[in-house]
Amino acid sequence: MSEDPAQALAAVVPPELRELLRGRQLVLTRPVGGPHAGRHASTRAGLGDQFRGHIPYTPGDDPRRIDWRAVARRDRLVLRQTDSEDALATVLLLDASGGMAYGTGPGNKQRHAAAIAGAIAHLALRQGDRVGFACGRDGALELAQLRPHGGAPRLAALAQALLREPAGTCPWPALIAAAAPALPRRSLVLLFSDLLDPDPADPDADARLLHDLATLRSRGHDVVLVQVLHRDELEFPWSGRGLWRFEDARGAREPREGHAPGLRAAYLERLGAHLSRLEHGCADAGLHLHRCVSDQPLTAALLGLLARLAGRPQPAEARP
Repeated sequence: MSEDPAQALAAVVPPELRELLRGRQLVLTRPVGGPHAGRHASTRAGLGDQFRGHIPYTPGDDPRRIDWRAVARRDRLVLRQTDSEDALATVLLLDASGGMAYGTGPGNKQRHAAAIAGAIAHLALRQGDRVGFACGRDGALELAQLRPHGGAPRLAALAQALLREPAGTCPWPALIAAAAPALPRRSLVLLFSDLLDPDPADPDADARLLHDLATLRSRGHDVVLVQVLHRDELEFPWSGRGLWRFEDARGAREPREGHAPGLRAAYLERLGAHLSRLEHGCADAGLHLHRCVSDQPLTAALLGLLARLAGRPQPAEARP
């Protein structure tokens, strides 16, 4: 694939979303503590636009930093401190399991998740931040681009990974374990998945996933779970008296057969309980959960995510 950023972006992000990106920025509510200069408010003093406070002047300090207005009020020399602006490390953890292949056309879950992930990566790289990503596909890890870097080649590599067909299962415990030591200090971690069945072999997979992500949060990283669901998964629209057969697209569970009315009631009850546990678990662990439905306009989904990252109320049209 070409390393031209415009071509890479066009491969995964549709025109209406690319238009929305014009003039937008990726902004976080909290200060960033990265090692490289950038556009995010830092945890340390330095050269920037945001006023931090005053400190006494001592011989040897740069006299250009003396705040003469404050000197007139205080009758002593003081230096004006500003917050440094640092680059943010953004790491995308991508569920590329077969379950993400559900849906046709624009409503496909993988296409929806890929467009949002590509848009976030574009915003980050355009403003000088660094991006890393890793995928879980077909039971294996794809970690070659995990450590955050900047530049057009990173966007092209991400687009190439997002265009690959989802398959098999995503080994979440291994993916998070591999990502943890590669994360720069105070990174932004965005996880893209339907979060419906993280590990069919582990009955406690939901709790384990939240525990592992909470550990990242405890180390100072911001963790956002971007849950992408299809409308069929939320509503179970199948009906009629015929016998239905449902197959796991990941090949991890046995097919399920039955009559739609009976299956629907049990499914929706279990789904509601699962989503509720996920919401409460994220709240308790200090994780951010952003839910999207794949028939929702991509522009609304992205605006909602950017608002959540910036600590603003989500626009009404962005709520699924």
